[in-house]
Amino acid sequence: MGLFDMGIRKEISTKKSNEEVLGFIEKKINKYSEKTVKFENGTFILNDFKTSILKYDLTINLEKSQKGFNILIDGELKQFYVLILVALVILSITLTAGIGVALVVPFAYLQKHFTTKFINSIIDKII
Repeated sequence: MGLFDMGIRKEISTKKSNEEVLGFIEKKINKYSEKTVKFENGTFILNDFKTSILKYDLTINLEKSQKGFNILIDGELKQFYVLILVALVILSITLTAGIGVALVVPFAYLQKHFTTKFINSIIDKII
């Protein structure tokens, strides 16, 4: 997992069935993905998920637990954006003696934080 990739592990207690929870997640998240949702082996795969400037590839897995469900969401920053961020860090080190890194890294971190907060708000609505 990279520096700007995200991972959410949350336990939700609900009386809804597995299909209802997956249908709710698909309905809420599908409009933020530019490509169609893939469903493979009990896992949602969303490519080009975008709620902020940066795009992520999300995998959403739902596991049954004693109290309800464990939801596991892994978001990987698209490779194109990783290359742009690396290039900006290298340029900021060489051109601004490292001061520009203080702008690039917080920008990427805040984008990750915003996307994580957005997904957590969707998860909280399931309950």
